[in-house]
Amino acid sequence: MLDWIDASAAEKVGRSLTGAGPQASATERDDLVAELRAAAHRAPALIARAADLPLTAATDAMRVLVVDRRTWVTNNTRMAMTVLGRLGHPDRPRNLADRAAGGARAVQLGGVLGLVSRRVLGQYDPFSDRPGLLLVAPNVLEVERSLGLDPADFRLWVCLHEQTHRAQFLAAPWLVDHVIGLVGDVLAAEGEQNLTAMLQRGRARLSGRDNQPSNGVVLDITSSPEARRLVDQITAVMSLLEGHADVMMDEAAAGLVNSLPRIRERFEGRRAATGASAAFGRLLGMDAKLAQYRDGASFCRAVISSAGLPGLNLVWQQARNLPRRHELADPMGWLRRVGG
Repeated sequence: MLDWIDASAAEKVGRSLTGAGPQASATERDDLVAELRAAAHRAPALIARAADLPLTAATDAMRVLVVDRRTWVTNNTRMAMTVLGRLGHPDRPRNLADRAAGGARAVQLGGVLGLVSRRVLGQYDPFSDRPGLLLVAPNVLEVERSLGLDPADFRLWVCLHEQTHRAQFLAAPWLVDHVIGLVGDVLAAEGEQNLTAMLQRGRARLSGRDNQPSNGVVLDITSSPEARRLVDQITAVMSLLEGHADVMMDEAAAGLVNSLPRIRERFEGRRAATGASAAFGRLLGMDAKLAQYRDGASFCRAVISSAGLPGLNLVWQQARNLPRRHELADPMGWLRRVGG
């Protein structure tokens, strides 16, 4: 059984660390929210066409939340507890010592969420009881201002990325259970007593307090060889999801987002520094080399060049078809293995 975490305390800690967002007038905020909602509902059809993936769920039933940082923390605390609940997280502490330890774990989890909330632009949540899209309005506004981007173009571009993730999970309904299973295997390999230490090391990496050379947060905070092998599998899956989203968002944006080259150039510079993707990359063990993050996009482009979109879309058929980490650099080997 997993160690108990005080979810309400984690949420409180995370919400206290979000920091102030950019200043904006009421009119600017209203326009931002309206435009993000409109872009989020426009994006699925564009992605379905670009990725050759079916729209398997009605867009009018899609949950789209335009939120601030504190609300993002609340939603992600709930999502984390949903995932942990499926892995055997206890409903209540076993004793007073467990309650005290659960509060300490909450500080670490809340700290991670609070730090990430300052950077993340959007997120598709496939793990909650009601999957949906979260768009963090203050961060979108902050980035488009700091990079000098066209607001309408950038907002649509962000929504195209997140709606690609939605299309991925709709095309592969087995993917949620597969990812949760891998996470559970990592925790089992580490041993339940290591959860507190893993959270502490993860928060130290994200906050910059730990200045040791990094191999990626998840690799840094895991110790057993079996856990590291499993993390390799998670890294391969996340590289595929992010790389595929990068390729498809640009394909869907072509001809619609006039400032696409400028957005991509400036956003890549931000990603290489301290942007949202870098934050998630650190969480997912992909900060050792930025090239690891781009491996997924290179893999997708190579497969499309050789076998077209039907060849690439074999990845969504079954877990066996997901590329292994070494196959990200050997897309033709992957094609031969899956019969593409």
